[in-house]
Amino acid sequence: MPYGADSYELFLRLQGFPNPVLLESLGAARSMDVLAALPVSLLSCHNWDTRTDEILQPDPFTAIRQALQRFAPTQPCPEPLPFTGGAIGFLGYELNRFIHPGLHRETSGPDMLMGMYDVFIVVDHRQQRSLLVGTPQAAQARYDAIRRSLELIPETPTPLALTGALKHHTSPAEYRAAFERIQDYILNGDCYQVNLTQCFEAPYSGHPLALYRKLSQLQQADFSAYLGFESQQILSFSPERLVRRHGDSILAEPIKGTRRRDPDPLVDQALAQELTESAKDQAENLMIVDLLRNDLGRCAEPGSVTVSELFGLRSYPNVHHLVSQISARARPDFDATRILQHCFPGGSVTGAPKLRAMQIIRELEPHARQVYCGAIGYLGFDGNMDTNLPIRTLLCEQGQLRYWAGGGLVADSDPEAEFEESLTKVNFITNQLIKSIT
Repeated sequence: MPYGADSYELFLRLQGFPNPVLLESLGAARSMDVLAALPVSLLSCHNWDTRTDEILQPDPFTAIRQALQRFAPTQPCPEPLPFTGGAIGFLGYELNRFIHPGLHRETSGPDMLMGMYDVFIVVDHRQQRSLLVGTPQAAQARYDAIRRSLELIPETPTPLALTGALKHHTSPAEYRAAFERIQDYILNGDCYQVNLTQCFEAPYSGHPLALYRKLSQLQQADFSAYLGFESQQILSFSPERLVRRHGDSILAEPIKGTRRRDPDPLVDQALAQELTESAKDQAENLMIVDLLRNDLGRCAEPGSVTVSELFGLRSYPNVHHLVSQISARARPDFDATRILQHCFPGGSVTGAPKLRAMQIIRELEPHARQVYCGAIGYLGFDGNMDTNLPIRTLLCEQGQLRYWAGGGLVADSDPEAEFEESLTKVNFITNQLIKSIT
């Protein structure tokens, strides 16, 4: 099939099928996009109930592992593609209940939706080629249906507009009260850092895919995603990788440390320099690096965990970030699902130590995080995996949209500065939604 640089235009042609998904790399290091629809199976989890096509399963991680084994191709893919078919979807933050049952919180909708895709499209931007791929077991009818859809002229999705006020669930006073409680916990030695988040919500009409298009063009995020499941639509513009496995190599890239962008180049450069020289931001970043070294160390070959980059500056359209990289070599008895489970949820959105931080989050945050701070991405039949950490992410469900913003709090954090920083991270979403109010 012909190569097209804009995968969104190709993705529009899949909207007539159930459960269309798009994993899109839009950053400076643009490499590969994956598009799929019409999965052979759908995995779901809501609270304690995990199912594969309505058949009960013990837990979501086991369900994914067994589904990958069940639908695995009989022959390897002849092309050396990063994705060769498998599970694509999201795992919500509240799946932490399956790792630490005391953290259970009821949620309004699915905590996991993962489609098993054996027909899919890979858009390789480096080699400028697009491939429609079907595994040997894929039904010819599904492959042909998707192939025919690519020849059609797609419909333009209806623009999304808010039909009511955008509600901020946390007032400045409520944020300060939670902030002060966290400071007490830090002072008493319970924790070193806690990630505190806020939730925004509004009613809407129109198609979430139209909003995805606008925001993806604004944000150009490295780990963008649109998941068009029937019960929920997920729009993610995350700059952060949670964990990747390719062969026996594991990579995590936590973000900690933020400054706003400024239209004045000199001011913008000064803000970036301030971030790179900030002892406070470096200390926060290092806490999470140490936490992830511990997480990866449990599933890596002894002595293989290394910090390949520390406090690297990454600049995005609305913020500067500090990013570190931790790499490791996977133990033979740890497949991608087990590695993801050991890294879940990501340390940069919990705090340290992880379990105590999650207990404090459970106590102080009045709202479930749902897809936010969980994982979005793929786990392939070939054992490879790549997932983002869903920050800068919206959830559309039953005519309501939600998104979240947060940041890590440490002993020397300032409540007003932290409150404003969390709003800055999602101002590209907020500003676009306010413009759309009808």
